Amino acid sequence: MAGSTLKQGTGKELRRLFAMLTSAIGETLGSLVGRELVIRPGEVEVLDSESLVGALQKTCAVARGALDKGFAGKTLYTVFEAPDAVAMAGMLMMTPDDVIQQRRAKGNIEGEDAEAFGELGNVLCSGMGNVLREALGNIDIRLQDHGVIKPGLDKDGMLPGGAIVALTFKLKVGDFPESTGYLITDFETAEAWNKGPLETGEAEVASAAAPAAKPATPGARLDEEGLQDIPAAPIRGTLAAFVTSLEVFRVLRRSCRRVGLELRRHGKGEIPNPAAHKNEIVLLDAPPGEDRRFDWCRRIKEFGTGTKVVLLLHHPSRQRVTQAFLSRADAILGFPCEEPQLSQKLDSMLGEAPPPPPPAES
Repeated sequence: MAGSTLKQGTGKELRRLFAMLTSAIGETLGSLVGRELVIRPGEVEVLDSESLVGALQKTCAVARGALDKGFAGKTLYTVFEAPDAVAMAGMLMMTPDDVIQQRRAKGNIEGEDAEAFGELGNVLCSGMGNVLREALGNIDIRLQDHGVIKPGLDKDGMLPGGAIVALTFKLKVGDFPESTGYLITDFETAEAWNKGPLETGEAEVASAAAPAAKPATPGARLDEEGLQDIPAAPIRGTLAAFVTSLEVFRVLRRSCRRVGLELRRHGKGEIPNPAAHKNEIVLLDAPPGEDRRFDWCRRIKEFGTGTKVVLLLHHPSRQRVTQAFLSRADAILGFPCEEPQLSQKLDSMLGEAPPPPPPAES
């Protein structure tokens, strides 16, 4: 994968937890399908989902485990190569070995094998839940759903946006050839599980390969992000951004500068207070697995403060667009999107927004 490995001496607790989880995968699924499953944890890397999907060699099955209690709203993703997912599903259903071989050769998982993989996911989450509760205490996990990703394509948005932390593992199911799988979670959750910050060697590599940097000058960071090339429009309103991805924030900064919006960024853990955003535009960044954003949108609109809400759906599916529509979002956009597209949408919403209140009399 095109990611950054953790620096030596960091990530000790996370590595230990990932090792325990992979052991639970082998024991739980091996017992369920009645075959030996040998699983070996490998490297932990920090990257993004696009890079991981781009590095895939085969179609993969993904089981998404919804976390609860102290980690409500977060997700743990387990990824298996499709031939092994088919093999385990077939073993669960006691499918004859020659039929399993034929289905493995197709390189995809569908029909009754896909249904059986859902049953595997339920039991898998139960086994991993025991490990998580023992290590972290206030946490639970259940199967949210399952789906498929292909080399270079995550059509249904099964993986999250933003930075992710992925453990690569090697899996051998019975007598079949060894394959590659992944345990994945978002960066914030990984740091919480590590009980300390995660650091990569990326900075050291970059500084060794690049010439010495010139002293920073005022406005240099704006130039780096292309903001200086965009004329700053007069301020016409405020946008409250609840974003999870740095990439989204960069596009948003340029759009707000172009259309004249004062941008206020809120932390990843913050929940919007409808009363605090009267006559503002609220942008909710909604990567896969973050379905709380739809509830937030609904609460804001029901509060009736004249607030406009934009839902930015990462790799939108028909189901998630429907959810966004039912949550009464004023605008629904897919991400990735281009800055001019977002700017045009925000500009049209400003035109509809109620005027700011008059200044108080002195």
